[in-house]
Amino acid sequence: MAYSEMESIDSGLKFKTISGIMVETTGVTIQVESTDIYVHEVTITEGIGEGNQYLHNLDSAELL
Repeated sequence: MAYSEMESIDSGLKFKTISGIMVETTGVTIQVESTDIYVHEVTITEGIGEGNQYLHNLDSAELL
């Protein structure tokens, strides 16, 4: 699935990033105009940085 082409995403979806960080989507999406892709806000759910939020291209993450 090409998450970078999705204008919106449901909140509460859980992913494991390529670096092994467990995250959950918040439902916020932002378009990066210079590359014409969408990135989605996620919250770290476990370990160091738990609770921190950042924008992520979910195409490189594994849906759990």
